[in-house]
Amino acid sequence: MREELLKLFKLVKEGKISPEEALEIAETVGIFSPSQQHAREKTSGKKMLYIQIRSAQGEKVDVKIPVSMAQLLKLSLPALKEKLPNVDLQMIAHQIDQVLSSLEELEGDIVNISSNDGTTVRIFVS
Repeated sequence: MREELLKLFKLVKEGKISPEEALEIAETVGIFSPSQQHAREKTSGKKMLYIQIRSAQGEKVDVKIPVSMAQLLKLSLPALKEKLPNVDLQMIAHQIDQVLSSLEELEGDIVNISSNDGTTVRIFVS
């Protein structure tokens, strides 16, 4: 199962499929069992995870995903390393891990970073 997930993440990283398509494939082939999916849906409710990145060069990244997909997001962070060399993506991944452990009570900012080069990263739950 781990190998199949890694293949899906690689396809997302390469831009061949979207994160939503990867999730659909994972569910279709049974990587996530119905009980796991139900537990994630119950934990996340209708909460959404928002990611906003603004580079000093004017590039914008806006992502809105169900909280249940946050783990997929965390695994896709390495793909941003080239585009955002001054952002500590490991620290962001660590923050996401902490958030995933307490999603039921969480709402608001998780990460709000402004780097020296003008790049900003904001991750929040609403």
